[in-house]
Amino acid sequence: MRLPQFVKSVLLLIGLIVTLLESGHLHAYEVKDGDLKTIFHAKSDVSVAWRYTPNSEIWILDMPGLELLGRTFNRVTQLKEQQYTEPYPRVLTSEELAKYIVAANRTFASFAAGHDLRVSDLVQFFNLADRDKVELFPEEYALRDFLNEQGLIKEWRGFHQSQKPHTVILSIPQVQDRRANEPGVTSNARYAILLHELAHAEFHTNAAYNKYCRAFWADGLSERQKEAFKRFLASMRYSVEDEDLLINEMHAYLMFTPDAGSFSAARLGIPESELAAMRAAFLKGRPPVRLPIGVKAGDLP
Repeated sequence: MRLPQFVKSVLLLIGLIVTLLESGHLHAYEVKDGDLKTIFHAKSDVSVAWRYTPNSEIWILDMPGLELLGRTFNRVTQLKEQQYTEPYPRVLTSEELAKYIVAANRTFASFAAGHDLRVSDLVQFFNLADRDKVELFPEEYALRDFLNEQGLIKEWRGFHQSQKPHTVILSIPQVQDRRANEPGVTSNARYAILLHELAHAEFHTNAAYNKYCRAFWADGLSERQKEAFKRFLASMRYSVEDEDLLINEMHAYLMFTPDAGSFSAARLGIPESELAAMRAAFLKGRPPVRLPIGVKAGDLP
């Protein structure tokens, strides 16, 4: 083979590889098994999909970088948790999403540090994107491919279908130093994010705990305290018209976010003594939860 022809062939091959990489088809998650302690302490430079051993209905996607995390999950989170001005549910285009994030005074890396979604949520997201011909990011297509590979969804006659609709997909970031375009993530922040997202999964998969949280919202909080939570969540653009979302975020912030930068009495707009009383009331009812409450990262059993 003459050199020029060889060079052309190599360039063509490189171009094909780049195209496949950009489409997300060559991306793969490293699949591992782990419990809370194992996952918290794990370090990786690649994306890891953890099968959460205490609960087979939970997957945790552990991402090396907040930009990667955001490009994978921000758009679907906007659809499921923050979309309340659209006349009907729809997936934002990349340009619309970028404008939305700028309007929130955030970046793709700082939009959200963790995510919780059911497989049924993701199926709706991918079907709406296909319906409206919205071009997604390679990272989003990589997530779709992973869900197919694991038998969580399948495509049939042009539609995505849930195979395990109630399975929960969580995402968390690796510990990282502050970067030019990304906030830092400390070890304590990683623990708080992991615990917070697992609390959401508990709400989705533990029927007794779900019932307990609903009862606490209805009878354990005053109307003033409920309004405090609504204001707090509205400040982060949560759709506070959705009571299920309110309850799910209430318990996760109240009991499972041991990070004052993310949640505190000051951020809720109440005295420290009142927040302590709310937490004591939640514990007094003996919540049927399988997560550690009040356990520091270094004290995990």
